[in-house]
Amino acid sequence: MALVVWSFMVLSAAQLTIRLIMAFSVRLTSVAAVVLAVLALPIAATYDLVVGPQASLAARLSWAPLPMLLMGVAGFAIARWLLRIRRVRGQIIAGLMVGLLDPHLLTILSSA
Repeated sequence: MALVVWSFMVLSAAQLTIRLIMAFSVRLTSVAAVVLAVLALPIAATYDLVVGPQASLAARLSWAPLPMLLMGVAGFAIARWLLRIRRVRGQIIAGLMVGLLDPHLLTILSSA
């Protein structure tokens, strides 16, 4: 549930940065947040497979761009096809925001 809330907040911030406030839809953002949260789970599993169970903080940080990139691609796709952000520039910005605000970084930093 926390992942869905985090995804909703990130997508809301992206939409309110890119679009006018009048174009914001709570229902559509909620659906997009659930999809983003579902996509984050296999990305987390892939990241865990790559770094291993007993990885050091340095190893986790060195592999951190992997989930960030994958989440950025997911954010771009969600902005394009679910949120229907029209301009490619807006889709790229949304993807960058989702990638940079990746929830996997919170788990990396909290394990330190």
